[in-house]
Amino acid sequence: MKIMVLGSSGNIGNYLSNYLKKQHQVIALDKDNLDITDKDLVLQQVQSYSPDVVIQAAGLSDIDFCENHETESYTVNTLGTLNVAYACNSLSIPIVYISSAYVYGGEKHSPYFETDKCTPINIYGKSKLAAEKLIRTICSKYFIIRTSWCFGGNDCYIKKALSQSNTPIFLISNAVINPTYIEDLCSSVSQIIASDFYGVYNCVNEGAVSKVDVIKYVFEYFNLQKNVLPLATEAITNIAPRPSYTAMNTCLLYNCFNIKMPSWQDSVKNYLGTISIK
Repeated sequence: MKIMVLGSSGNIGNYLSNYLKKQHQVIALDKDNLDITDKDLVLQQVQSYSPDVVIQAAGLSDIDFCENHETESYTVNTLGTLNVAYACNSLSIPIVYISSAYVYGGEKHSPYFETDKCTPINIYGKSKLAAEKLIRTICSKYFIIRTSWCFGGNDCYIKKALSQSNTPIFLISNAVINPTYIEDLCSSVSQIIASDFYGVYNCVNEGAVSKVDVIKYVFEYFNLQKNVLPLATEAITNIAPRPSYTAMNTCLLYNCFNIKMPSWQDSVKNYLGTISIK
């Protein structure tokens, strides 16, 4: 299969490109190779390469940057994705869109289903949901993959936490989420694109947990004595609001593709087994 991966310099896009290269021909394009806000150029490039599927992993993912740069966020995340969706639909090519748990609003206290109402509370989530809606409006062949707090790859919050000194670590928000091992995400995407079961899917590791407890779990694994403290978003200015609960249910992923996501604890252990600390 010939797969075009957009956003190949980002953490997920880069990992996806390398993962899929093992079995497929991958066309990896980053923002220097393709400006997704240029509609004509996007159509030209997709037409030129003629891939079997396009994975749209390009965009702005810094939550706080998006909050303070609303126009740019919608231009890249929403209109940029619209351009990719338009090209894919015009050429009858399936699009895979990497979306986010932040499309959910956090008002629930049980895991979100794909059919639950989405009421994002920050600009990042709103720009991602707007992109989802455009894809669903104009495309007949699409996979929207909602994932959350990915770890692994080059830009990893677990690595960053381990690299810090013995001073206490402060994490913005004690929100309940599903951590997601990027290896598990990529494995799921590789299975999903082999099908034509188009739709919206939650793709995260099993188990709801606070961000603080994930990092505590990592430190306990290595027997490190470090304080990990939650920091309320209200205590800091220029910080985007975070939903308090965005855990997701993955039954649909299992029912449609027989993909059983591992627990976050097992996946964190698997990941930690691949890295070393000083």
